[in-house]
Amino acid sequence: MIASSRLPSPPDAICRMSVRELAAQYATGALSPVQALEAVLARADEVNPQLSALYWRMDETAMAAAVASQERWARGEPLSRLDGIPITAKDILDVAGAPTYLGSATNGGVAASTASDPFVAAFVDRGAVLFAKSTMVETGLYSASFSALYGPARNPWNLGKSTNGSSSGGAAATAAYLGPLHLGTDGGGSLRSPAAACGCVALKATANVAPFGAPAGDLPGSAAVKGFLTRDIDDQLFVHAELTGAAPPAVSPTLGDLRIGYLSRPASDPGIGEVQPVIRAAIEDALDLLAVTGPGPVVEELPDPVFAGPMWQAAVESALRAVGQSRQGLPAELRDRAHPVVHENVARAMTCTEPDETTLGRLRALLDAGGRRLRSHFERYDVLVLACTYYPSFDAELPWHPDCAMIESAGYGWTAGACPHLGWAGGGPPSISIPCGLDTDGVPIGMLLVGRPGHDVPLLHTARQIAQRLRFAPLF
Repeated sequence: MIASSRLPSPPDAICRMSVRELAAQYATGALSPVQALEAVLARADEVNPQLSALYWRMDETAMAAAVASQERWARGEPLSRLDGIPITAKDILDVAGAPTYLGSATNGGVAASTASDPFVAAFVDRGAVLFAKSTMVETGLYSASFSALYGPARNPWNLGKSTNGSSSGGAAATAAYLGPLHLGTDGGGSLRSPAAACGCVALKATANVAPFGAPAGDLPGSAAVKGFLTRDIDDQLFVHAELTGAAPPAVSPTLGDLRIGYLSRPASDPGIGEVQPVIRAAIEDALDLLAVTGPGPVVEELPDPVFAGPMWQAAVESALRAVGQSRQGLPAELRDRAHPVVHENVARAMTCTEPDETTLGRLRALLDAGGRRLRSHFERYDVLVLACTYYPSFDAELPWHPDCAMIESAGYGWTAGACPHLGWAGGGPPSISIPCGLDTDGVPIGMLLVGRPGHDVPLLHTARQIAQRLRFAPLF
């Protein structure tokens, strides 16, 4: 056990720079991509042993990419404003020349990938410098940071605590200033939940929208998206614009023009439990602050759940069975390398005799009903607000908060609240987590903002205005 304390080492001036600042420095010649990469690699050497945020370094190829970027900027021919920006990619994303383990030692024998995921390639093709792969919670099915493969990722705000998951290492790296931009994925909260716990920002884009979405298909898999973690919303807007070419809204409403629906109890689902008092207090204090510091939005509480029924149990049981089925052909020595919690959860899920199609049918029916209620709220409200995670921080070695709700059939616990519900239903609307307070252990708490499907850019601009009012202080 590591003593509970903040990461003690502050970053240097280069590592403190945002994506926007690095791009501006490159454009004037005040800083080069090589200098930026050298600073980030030195920072990783210093603090990653305490965090377990990165598991696969690519220093040589990254330096070659940084040199090439430096030459392009010197000629005035950058590939984009992302040219030379240091980035990492989550273990679940294939990177040519690196193994993809999905956080699990059961995949320890896999060969290096021969090609990069298209989302990773979209950044590299724009000149971004990929220097490492980041760690993730084992299998990606937990809102935690444990792994039998490379140990738990630790939260820079409190090294004894979890980062949440599943994009665990990327969130730790973002908060610890190991570069300003970290790629990940989000199906049920895998970007938003760790962003919340690490005081970062992450958008789950509208489902099935390039370049973020999976191909359209059956839920919930088709609602999984790719995205990235940054330290602030301005970098989210900057990178989003570079990837999509999306222009800012012609008219961006002020906070005083907005109607916000506050989902104090988003779901009546026994698998996710209830919002805990310390989390509820942080969300409501933040909403109150919006009106104190200037013309505020109209905020109305919506106490009735949008989602009802055991949706998360159906999703979890199906996903765990899929993990079990994928491992049936593995040698016993590899299957036995799974984390004990994962091993037990998968084994229990595999005893379920209900056909997968029946389980997924229940899930789709619950999502359809919740989606209709969700869409009806956007007839009155511009944005919906709720707690991103329901429980305060917990120890990094644990798979979930000790007091969280349990899905008894699988022996499985969950802490990221209604993140999957809000991300899958009603057309897969965009949602973004922004920090709004700290729990009693000094770990950040995230507020989740939800917008209409396809309104990702307006949601980002609204989140920016709210974050400016809240003035959350970063770690360093």
